[in-house]
Amino acid sequence: MTQAGAKGNTVPEPLRRKDIVLYFCIALFILSLIAAAVTAAKIHTFTLGGLTVLVPAGTLAFGLTYLATDAISEIFGRAHALTVVFIGLLMRGAMFLLFMYALHIETSVDFIGTADQWTPERQAAFAAVLESSNRINLAGAVAFGISAVSDVLIFHHLRVRDEGKNLLWLRNNISTIASQTLNSLVFITVAFAGIYSWSAIGSLVLGQILVKICVAALDTPAIYLLRNLAQGRKIFDVSG
Repeated sequence: MTQAGAKGNTVPEPLRRKDIVLYFCIALFILSLIAAAVTAAKIHTFTLGGLTVLVPAGTLAFGLTYLATDAISEIFGRAHALTVVFIGLLMRGAMFLLFMYALHIETSVDFIGTADQWTPERQAAFAAVLESSNRINLAGAVAFGISAVSDVLIFHHLRVRDEGKNLLWLRNNISTIASQTLNSLVFITVAFAGIYSWSAIGSLVLGQILVKICVAALDTPAIYLLRNLAQGRKIFDVSG
């Protein structure tokens, strides 16, 4: 919406806090989605009490995508959140094509080659990272598409069902934990079957779920903060 100026020109409205929160959530979503795809090939061990589990390094980054979509769903509605999810899927496809370009363009196009300082050893190390990321990117896209849509739909259902009951913290945690569990089962199986033993895959699934539950609990204050900033509430308002 614009306002007419003195000579008939249009003057854009000033940027609102609500707009800034939306842009921040979209940027956080895309950043976390890509960072998760690239870093998931590295596996960490987490020791929790007497239990040691395997956790892909991208798990934390991926957990932040759910903070972004839940905040968008809470503030702007289901349509906005689903739109961001589908754009994220397109960006993952674009990332895959860019990886393939970086890996193989010089072997496919005659007029493009590699610089002298780009040794075969560097190419091998480069390919080891990006080619593993390609399988992970495919697995992540499948798992992400299923789980992210589920997250938005579960969150929206609970938001409508519990309207006026001050249960934002509950729908944030239930939708995130349920969809992240689904994501872990699909992603780990597709990404690492045939690479790791089934016992290791089970540990990876368990590790992802435990870390994601912790991320879901820790991001609850953040979703209240984003909601309050967007809607002009007091910073520590926990109603709604």
